[in-house]
This record gives sequence, C-alpha cells and structure tokens, in this order.
Amino acid sequence: MLSVDTGKGFVKELTMENEYDISWGLSRSNHGDTLTVYTPGMFVYNGTRGKYHAVSITAGECGLGCEHCKGLLLQSMPKANAPDLLLSYALKAQQRGDIGILLTGGCNSEGRLPWEVFAWTISEIKRRTDLKISIHPGQLDGKTAKLLKKAGVDQALVDVMGSEETALDIYHLTDGNITTIKTMDALAESGIEIAPHVIMGIHFGKIVGEYRALEIIKKYPIRKYVVVILNPMKNTPMEKVIPPDPEEVGSFLIKARFEMPQTLASLGCARPGGKYKEMVDLLAVKAGVNSIALAADKAIELAQSRGLKIRHESSCCSIN
Repeated sequence: MLSVDTGKGFVKELTMENEYDISWGLSRSNHGDTLTVYTPGMFVYNGTRGKYHAVSITAGECGLGCEHCKGLLLQSMPKANAPDLLLSYALKAQQRGDIGILLTGGCNSEGRLPWEVFAWTISEIKRRTDLKISIHPGQLDGKTAKLLKKAGVDQALVDVMGSEETALDIYHLTDGNITTIKTMDALAESGIEIAPHVIMGIHFGKIVGEYRALEIIKKYPIRKYVVVILNPMKNTPMEKVIPPDPEEVGSFLIKARFEMPQTLASLGCARPGGKYKEMVDLLAVKAGVNSIALAADKAIELAQSRGLKIRHESSCCSIN
C-alpha cells in the first residue's frame, strides 16, 4: 500500500484500486489512449503469424545452462550458426515480408555470444534489406557494442536482474550482476537502444530482485521497458515452480509506472497461459500498460470499454 501527501496537511493511504486508477491516469496523460497488441514472429495470434522471428546464431548450443531454460528455448528456433546461413535466412525473411529478426543464441560459460563472427553479416543484412535487427546481447564489452552499432543493430533486449544471488544461481554469471550493468553501460555508450526486460519470478517463482531491477533501469535512457513472467518449462529445474501471483504482477506494474511515468510499459510474450494469463492481462490493462504481446480477449474488451483504441503490430513488443 502506498501513501500520498494530499496537500491538506495529512497523508492518505491508497488502496489497490486507488493505485490502479492513478497508474492508469499516468499512462493516459503521458502516452495517450492506445493499447498496442503485438504478435511476435514465433506465434500465431487470431489467425495472423508474426513477422519478427527469433533466430539462434549458436544453433542449439549453450554453455551457461540457466536454470529456467537449460538451452531448451533454442531447440524450436531457426538455426543460423554461420554467417552465410544468417544472411540466407535474412534474405528469405525480407522476401516473405517480415519486419525484422531477433538474433539470439546460447552463451558461452562467460555469458558471451560470438558477435564478432556475425558483425559483417549484420551490416550486409542492413545493406540489402529493410529488416530491423534486435539482439539478445548476452554480456558485452564496449568494443563489441560499438562494433554492433556500426554493423546496424537497432535494439538490444537485456534481461535485468536486481539480485546478485539471481545472477549467480539462476543465470550462472560468475562475476554476478555487475556483468549485466557493464553490458547496459556499453550499449548506452554505443548508442544501441536498450529494451530492458524484467522477468518476474525468475528466482524459482520468488520475487527477489525485480524491484531493484527497476532502480537499475531508471539510470538508462530507455524508451520502453518490458515485463515478462516466468513460464515454467518441462525438463528444467523450474518445471514445477509456481509463478508469482497475478496480483503481485499487478503491483509491480503499478510501481514501475509510478517510477517511470514517461516511459512506455509493455507486458511481454513470456508468461504462463490459460486463466493465469487472462488475469494478468486484465490487471495489466488496469495498471495502464501501453502494450501487451498476445493479449487475452477479455483484456482487449476491457481496454475498449475504457475508451482505448487497439493497434495491432506483428513484431516483438519492444519495437514501436
């Protein structure tokens, strides 16, 4: 529960409904009356397939083995683990009318991806196509960030963890959370747009460093932040983990809006489905998020009933 100074000599305790109303109002006054609904490339939503596919530049290889994934997310992706394969994939994506591609992959034991091998290919893709290029950067130094900026990378999607324990025990980053902060610094200095992602419940379903992650994000010149939720995967140590309660997610979205009222807020595609998703999406609309990936029908109905215009985009929710 939050407290606010009424300006009349006393402090008023806000109920959750008050908080949702204020968060909604902040969104409307800063960002207008539109809710954007995104369909990323790996999904089909209401009969439409997204036009922004994720491609693995390491095929199925991953040296980190994070506790929530163990490299399994890579298995279903198109593989482009050589420069000629990536260029061929991008040219075909352009031909079929895609908007862009998300370059991702498995990290080595230091959390790095082989960007030096693919920098020339990225520049060639930008020269020969109209595709936007987003990346999951892994851990970057300044030299590599500048190389990727020169090659034409448009945006970096960075998982921001606010907990040292999470960085060590979940992501297996041997130097801890400082590596992610150094990566954010390198990206900001290079001029690559940062789209920070906060994964709620990433520490075996517990809320550990998520609010601290907000404090980190606030220090960078970002246009949009993305909130996603642990979606427990089979055959991983988190297979039977219970994700955070929807109300916890709603409270976090409100806090994020209060902390960054002028920054766009998105609820990303990674979250559990079914009734859980419906509840979270409804609360996200009430909290005033500006965009939702694969929004539940009832959430869209709620948004429309409150006077919002719905805009559909076939891309990652980090892209405008």
